[in-house]
Parts: sequence; C-alpha cells; structure tokens
Amino acid sequence: MNERSFETLLYGITANTVAKIMEINNWSEDIAMERFTSSKLYSFLEREETKVWQYSALMLAQLFNEERSGRFALPEV
Repeated sequence: MNERSFETLLYGITANTVAKIMEINNWSEDIAMERFTSSKLYSFLEREETKVWQYSALMLAQLFNEERSGRFALPEV
C-alpha cells in the first residue's frame, strides 16, 4: 500500500475508533481523540507493518480500554 493510501485508511480507522471510544466511555470527542492518539495502541496503528489497521473499530476501542486498565496484548492478525 502506498503512503497516501495508508494515511487515508488511518484517518478513517481513527475516526471510527474514536467514535466507539466516545460511545463506550461516554467521553467527548476531544478527550477520546487525545487519549487514543497518545496511546501505545495508536503508535502501533500508525505503522502499516504492524497490521493493526486490519482490526475493526470496535476491537481497537476494546484494546484501547484494555491498555488503559494495564493489559496490552495484540491479537494475531
């Protein structure tokens, strides 16, 4: 995948995941975006080679909440 395609994909995945995080945690968009983009999970999502972009927005939101509770493990893709 070329860099521009991946950036477009990342934008959509981030928007959908932030929406799920807002729904699950009852947070505002600003808080959800700030916390998600500051997470270890997001640092993996930003790197195409990790394949984290293949996870659904719901799975990413659940993994984000697991990371916040001190448990962080990526499932196999």
